[in-house]
Amino acid sequence: MWCWMYCLLSCIASILGWLFLITVVANVAFGPARIQAFRDMIFAMMMNSSIKDAQKVLFESTKKELFSSLKEVKSADPEMQKKNALNILEVGVGTGTNLEYYPAGSRLLSVDPNAAFEAYFRRECEQKAAHLDPDIRFVAERGESMPSVADSSVDVVVVTVVLCSVAHVDQMLREILRVLVPGGRFYFLEHIGDEPGTWRRRFQNAVSDSGLWPMLYGGCMANCDLEAELLAGGFSTMEHHSVFLVENKMKPRSKPQPGIDPINPILYGVATK
Repeated sequence: MWCWMYCLLSCIASILGWLFLITVVANVAFGPARIQAFRDMIFAMMMNSSIKDAQKVLFESTKKELFSSLKEVKSADPEMQKKNALNILEVGVGTGTNLEYYPAGSRLLSVDPNAAFEAYFRRECEQKAAHLDPDIRFVAERGESMPSVADSSVDVVVVTVVLCSVAHVDQMLREILRVLVPGGRFYFLEHIGDEPGTWRRRFQNAVSDSGLWPMLYGGCMANCDLEAELLAGGFSTMEHHSVFLVENKMKPRSKPQPGIDPINPILYGVATK
């Protein structure tokens, strides 16, 4: 048994070593900017293929529950009030997996640091955004700094499966508070690290701290602990739930689920400015 484990660890170490060497050589040969642009392109292609479909299966029922209260939100914009619509900012919009949940007539501003996503996002808009205001903007910016978004200009901010790859979550939360109107809402859905000591958490720590998972999935940390940061984010109120996703069904986090799948459990909820 120990022999097989040693061989497995040796193989993993060898693969990581070669990947590191290839990355260093490529950065020297082509420059960090071109390498990052290439990685962004590959990541966008990957997210637009099987991962997008997998996320839909995993999160669809949770998103329906989460976004069901959007119809209760009243816009601060008189023009939107007439249409029972909203000014929405989605940060880390990716390929546009949340378009179908937004109220009809709403105006959407989309921010994502990966400009390669825009082509896939526009394609998704053609299929799923006919009910929205046609003036849909896509801006290549990071959530930690969004100069294109004015202070107190949006009724709702949406972030789903994004904070796991944000280095300075506190800074991004300050930006979200800045752009929200007074009483505006922040909708979030994120996967988080399991409880310390569980097999799943050990696996999350291993794949994240080794750099393997972040390298494959755009900087994602499978062992991120977001609940404390969200609660300390400066919002007036916050309602949130932590659950396990098992076969597209939500299970209370108080009932641990077996397995080592890294995208579990999840934290979702709504915070009010």
